[in-house]
Amino acid sequence: MRSKQYLYMAVLAVISIVAVISCGKDTPLSPYVPEDSGKFDYKVNGLKDTSLERIGEVRSLIFVEKLAGKSETVLLTGEDLPEGMEVRFDPVNSEKPSFNTSMVIKNVRVKEGTYKIKIKGASATAGIDNYYINVTVLPYTNPADGLAGSFTETGACSTKGSVNDNVNIVSDDTVKNRIHIKGLFSGVMTNIIYANIDPKTNTLDIPVQTVNSVSYSGDGTYDDDKLIINYTVSGITINESCTSTITRN
Repeated sequence: MRSKQYLYMAVLAVISIVAVISCGKDTPLSPYVPEDSGKFDYKVNGLKDTSLERIGEVRSLIFVEKLAGKSETVLLTGEDLPEGMEVRFDPVNSEKPSFNTSMVIKNVRVKEGTYKIKIKGASATAGIDNYYINVTVLPYTNPADGLAGSFTETGACSTKGSVNDNVNIVSDDTVKNRIHIKGLFSGVMTNIIYANIDPKTNTLDIPVQTVNSVSYSGDGTYDDDKLIINYTVSGITINESCTSTITRN
């Protein structure tokens, strides 16, 4: 009977130890590496190919693991990036291994395609270690997202003459391939007209619409950084035909 009690108490002790470990700090299961174990060395684990849209952000967990030697700072950087792509490491970088962090890749209107980018690790004695991953940039889910931002309109109108105003563009939350243009012709951000874009031809159409008792209509072309628009503005006291280039700030 006493042996069964001892066995029962031993099982409880094991369960308690497991529970304490489970509730403790979530650390990677890696072997202890003594500081006097030779020349410092490390490796970056968890790097993998990924994909994201032309505008967007993707995050992946990585582990910078110490393999040998006295710990020293490892700085991580992303290189060979296409225009508009940024790589950062959050929440930590430039630390002594072993440590966990996230690699964050952010796109701002990056051209579609697959890019081989370099992730470089640098330390004082281990030198440079280069790792490579493929990042595939996908088309926009809603191409109108690519036109959002702050712009400057410059152009000429038949009566008003030169135009030089600030313009803001936002994508429609509910209608795909539709943008809202704030401040066209006037620079007044409460004057908002909409336009439908065709990503296959990079053209846009401003259907006839009345805003603040003034009628707008027009058409044009666009790319990532500018729109070229011919439009008319008409009302009781106004009758204009304008040609404008709207350039991203």
